Amino acid sequence: MSMALHRQRSVQTAANPEISLGHRRWAWPPPPSPLPLARHDAHGTRSAHGYESCPSIACRRPAPCSLLHPIPHFPTFLAGEESDSINMVRVFLALSAAVFLAAPVAASVSVSFANSCSYEIDLYDNSKTETISAGGSTSRTLADGYNGMFRHGTGDEATLAEFSITGGYTWYDISAIPPGSGSCTSHEACEELTGKTGYNVALSIAPDTSSTSATIPSSCATITCDSSDCADAYLYPTDDGKVHDCPDSMAFTVTFCPDGSSSTTSSATSSSTTTTTTTTTAPAATTSTPATYTSTADVASDYDSGTVTAASDSTTSTASTTTTAASTTTTTSTGSAASFSSATISSSFVYNGTDAGSATGTYGKVTAMSSCTTEDVSLTDPVGPFSEEVTMVFRGPMNIYNIAVFNATSGSDWSKVSSYSSNGTQENMVFMNNMNIDYTGADSSPQGYSTDDGSATATSSTIFGGSLADASSSSTVGGGPCVSTGCEVNIMTETNCADEDGCLGYYDDMGFHGWDGGMKMFVTKVMMPTGTSVNLPAIWMLNAQVVRASQYGCNCRGEGSEGGCGELDVAEVIETNTAQDKVSTHYYFYDGSVSPGGDNYASRPTDSAVTYVTIIDNSSSGAIKIIELGGDDFDFDVDAVTAAQVTTWLEASVENLLS
Repeated sequence: MSMALHRQRSVQTAANPEISLGHRRWAWPPPPSPLPLARHDAHGTRSAHGYESCPSIACRRPAPCSLLHPIPHFPTFLAGEESDSINMVRVFLALSAAVFLAAPVAASVSVSFANSCSYEIDLYDNSKTETISAGGSTSRTLADGYNGMFRHGTGDEATLAEFSITGGYTWYDISAIPPGSGSCTSHEACEELTGKTGYNVALSIAPDTSSTSATIPSSCATITCDSSDCADAYLYPTDDGKVHDCPDSMAFTVTFCPDGSSSTTSSATSSSTTTTTTTTTAPAATTSTPATYTSTADVASDYDSGTVTAASDSTTSTASTTTTAASTTTTTSTGSAASFSSATISSSFVYNGTDAGSATGTYGKVTAMSSCTTEDVSLTDPVGPFSEEVTMVFRGPMNIYNIAVFNATSGSDWSKVSSYSSNGTQENMVFMNNMNIDYTGADSSPQGYSTDDGSATATSSTIFGGSLADASSSSTVGGGPCVSTGCEVNIMTETNCADEDGCLGYYDDMGFHGWDGGMKMFVTKVMMPTGTSVNLPAIWMLNAQVVRASQYGCNCRGEGSEGGCGELDVAEVIETNTAQDKVSTHYYFYDGSVSPGGDNYASRPTDSAVTYVTIIDNSSSGAIKIIELGGDDFDFDVDAVTAAQVTTWLEASVENLLS
């Protein structure tokens, strides 16, 4: 949307938490016990969490420190109890030795990576990729405080070797949890739920017990995973007891295909590559244009301090796009996927190639709220930062009748993963706003559950009522949503960052996952009735990191055309449209050097509902397309939309008021 988003600085204090280990709980400081790792999210990232609080326990909320993500299946630090009305505690991971633990002597751990496969291994650490030839090897030095993972390829369906160096120990595990598993309680249930696997190659992690004179605990042992349901790996979110530990004076070897087999690899990949240093493009057998380093020394050097520094240079790619005349298909159902006959495209707008974000760019990921500390992230994807998790935001005056979210992989049908109906149903979707009563302005995010009309914060997830009002007092400067502007809500999945794999960037206990992946589609049936005051309704999308931090404060979005981690205006009535009878679209990302959009590209749906279909597709050169259908042209009860139908929409010629 056109409002400027900015970053702010403030101060907060630290509180002493309790520690929870399994089902046991002690007051701080803890007894001697291992500190945990963090399970991967869809990008294989992890988190370390410290805790900051205001003086009152009622407003005590966890806030992450400089790394990324928490998870449920390792020992955790307790943030503290919430207010009596919520009457619950939230458990988060804390690995910040500088804040909570006087570690012995800072150590660095050598990890060798050996490729015994008959093919190349693309060693990826969530930041960069290094190719290891068949029979070859490389090594990394992990500094004290390191908390991360390694895998073959950039795809999320991959076997993970996970390490955390803290408290005088190296904690390690193998994870084969299917991405997106949520709260499933068995490997079979997780695979059935997600349709995915968390395994793509056999690997082992072996400590070199001869490299230390320290006492070696029984848990310091070689672990191996040679199948998707191997006994040594984490297989589902609560699969406790799979973490191992050794003294941090010991070296390790991670071996891919430890038995020499080459039959366990998978071609499942992601088309996005996140990098944090200067890279060159190299071919890869199982990943899509990963960034590759020219020397092992360059890769390993970044780990001396346990941090990764982003490159200042970026490259620009170009893409060509072909559009064809629109065609109409018959409404049919192929298996469980549907196509639509009477769906007439009233208006459309498309972002292709570079305009869709295909060039390499950088944004500032928020790692700490109190100081608004950011870390540069360099990303290359055909749809730019919208390959990451996103949220959709709505501003009144507006009636919202239906929302459906679909995702897909290249060539597959588009499956519905979330939905809302004003008839009173809501699946895998929570409505949030920025009116959290615990929000202090610095110690946490203002995100909280929304009431059914978006006007206040609810104590639990509430089914949205279907309407957002206009501003109640437009003359009140700085009154915010529902006062000086229309009421606002944003949608997220029902999976809390702490319940699954953690979330990218800053988040607190009200942080939820958005919708991830480079192929996703949002379908919304709405009407924008004439308001009585400001009268500027809007639908827009943001990188989910923005709302998990502070949508109108410290975030990764940046200001104005400098879109940072990304904003897509789908249908916004803007101030320069004095008649307030049209909607506009813009896509802001990275440094703003590419800032496409179309003011007043379509008529505002004032008197009758329309259906907006927003398609994000990184399967080729990159496309983000918004199409407007009739209010009854889309059946929100379908479980899937055929790949052919979405292709037809993507290839339809662009027609709008501007053309």
